[in-house]
Amino acid sequence: MPSVPINFFYSLMAMMIVSMLLTCSFASYVNLLRGTSEINSLREVVDRVAAKAEGALATIIAHNATMSILIQLPTRIGYRDYWIRLANDSSKAWLEGGFGKAPISGEKTYRVYFPRKAYASGTFEGGYNLALLSCFLNGSVPQLVLSR
Repeated sequence: MPSVPINFFYSLMAMMIVSMLLTCSFASYVNLLRGTSEINSLREVVDRVAAKAEGALATIIAHNATMSILIQLPTRIGYRDYWIRLANDSSKAWLEGGFGKAPISGEKTYRVYFPRKAYASGTFEGGYNLALLSCFLNGSVPQLVLSR
């Protein structure tokens, strides 16, 4: 017949294992929530800059003008650095954003495509408060340049 102290020891060990499992599961859940909110914040930043850029494109095309827009952005999203970049290929232009110090190919990014064809270039890296979005016409081609 087992003694009482050994039963207490086994009970204590079982309670420690259960408490470690609960602690780890709560920690992973909190990290998941934090990551989701950071991704949503990045999407909001990219959507806001894309909306300003699209409005600027419409204005410069309609009025044959030049615009410069200062956009206040967060220095960091949560505890992470981020970047946004304007890019284009032969058929479309887009604004994309991701986490990290600088854009890396193959990294998971969030993209917003512009409905108008334009030449787009420039990168904004988090850590600065203001981004400068310059819009102008080069002949008949609208150009967007993003800088800090």
